[in-house]
Amino acid sequence: MRQKNPTPVKPAATRSAATVKSADRVLDILEAVSMAPGRISFSQLMDDLDIPRSSLFQLLGNLMARGYLEQDAATQRYLPGPRIADLARGRPAPQLPAVVLPLVEKLSQETNETAGFYLRDGDFVTAIATRTGGQALAYTMRVGEKAPLYAISSGKIVLAHMPDAEVRAYLARTSFEKITPQTLSSAKQVWEQVRTAREEGFAYAREEFTPGIIGIATAVLAGGRLAGTVNLAVPTVRYSRQNAALFRQRLRISAGLLGEAIEQAGLAG
Repeated sequence: MRQKNPTPVKPAATRSAATVKSADRVLDILEAVSMAPGRISFSQLMDDLDIPRSSLFQLLGNLMARGYLEQDAATQRYLPGPRIADLARGRPAPQLPAVVLPLVEKLSQETNETAGFYLRDGDFVTAIATRTGGQALAYTMRVGEKAPLYAISSGKIVLAHMPDAEVRAYLARTSFEKITPQTLSSAKQVWEQVRTAREEGFAYAREEFTPGIIGIATAVLAGGRLAGTVNLAVPTVRYSRQNAALFRQRLRISAGLLGEAIEQAGLAG
């Protein structure tokens, strides 16, 4: 039986019309998560706070990206993040999005394509920082958006850095949603791409998450551990063998710089 919060939060909709709804919702979420007797689920937050599903999903993504909330990888439940404690102590702390965004922007400017930095979030990856390329035809995931590990290049790089036993367990519990006609649909296909990514250091998603877009990603290592992934999203019409070599070169350099910046900021896991 699901346990309700011991001190229910008053939904923002019932407050004075003078309040700012989005601000109230953020505070309601923080209060609900902080006062819950344990880790709290998405459905319980939605029920207790009366926030629409899509709005709640986006707000939770923003709060996690800023470090105010964390999500348990095994249960997908939410708990307070380290940023709350930093504020309580009254001292600023470097935040991952602020650390990585300048380097993501640099990569986007150098390639004139969309660049992004992603973190593993259970069986998904979440966009932490993104920058759209300067060309008219472009695509980017918004900060806080998630994608299944098997469906995008950043997710496949995460899989490539997981132990075989963990990859097998992931594939055993995964139902492959056909996001586009090109989306991988079997464990065998995923294994083939994981092995290639391990050999080459890069993973690809060829119109598997977004029609007309090829993703290419590599790992960001800090302190010898996977700290995230960096990728480029390139329209298929602009993708060629020649510029793919350039993209890999720029991604390799950016991954090194990102890893150094994350380690220097004390954010390596």
